[in-house]
Amino acid sequence: MATKQLDLTKFLDQTFFGLDTLSMLSDVEDFIEFSESNIGWQKHRELRRAEQECNDTEFDDPRDEAQYRDQILEGVKFRFEISLTQRVRYAALVALITTIEWVLLTLKKRRAFEFPQKPEGRSDAIHILSVFNSMGTLGLEQEITALETLIFVRNCVVHSAGLLSSYKHEDDLRAALTTFSGITVSDLHFLGDCIEIESGFLEKVVLDLRRWLPNLDRVVSERGLLCK
Repeated sequence: MATKQLDLTKFLDQTFFGLDTLSMLSDVEDFIEFSESNIGWQKHRELRRAEQECNDTEFDDPRDEAQYRDQILEGVKFRFEISLTQRVRYAALVALITTIEWVLLTLKKRRAFEFPQKPEGRSDAIHILSVFNSMGTLGLEQEITALETLIFVRNCVVHSAGLLSSYKHEDDLRAALTTFSGITVSDLHFLGDCIEIESGFLEKVVLDLRRWLPNLDRVVSERGLLCK
């Protein structure tokens, strides 16, 4: 069977939509995978070290030994299962929202129409995506709602260390999270209600973003919403 020869000039002149977006999403995905796996490995190593330390320490009272063992092992588990893990997921969420904002702000700069004024209190990303969604009939209403909740969470993490009591939009965030799977409110750090990002949640978010975000540039361009 004859093989069609590749026209290199035509190939290089093509517009490849979304490659940069896919690359940025992969960077965040790699950060999550590397960090989570490294924390798991470090936890097992530290637990072995703590166990050995407990075994090498002499106690006059067996009750002191039991209490010491519980405290040191619980300290290791808290550090690696809660403290470090949540900080990594907080950082990954911030990076993920930043990636989305970069993509949407770039689209806005290339718009072929007068952009409507942003309503007070709405984030730039949500406003931009909502305008393109409406003008291009993209059908991204569910994606916009999910992104709005993620931005709420990101803002709570950045401005209030993930603590709801010091976040000015606490009530709105609590209401949004009641129907949102993967992020919960708990007292992880014993400092009051805070944001807890569950294991595997952000990976699912990245997977969903891969479905529509890299194609957004191509779709709005095909519908005449971007400058040539």
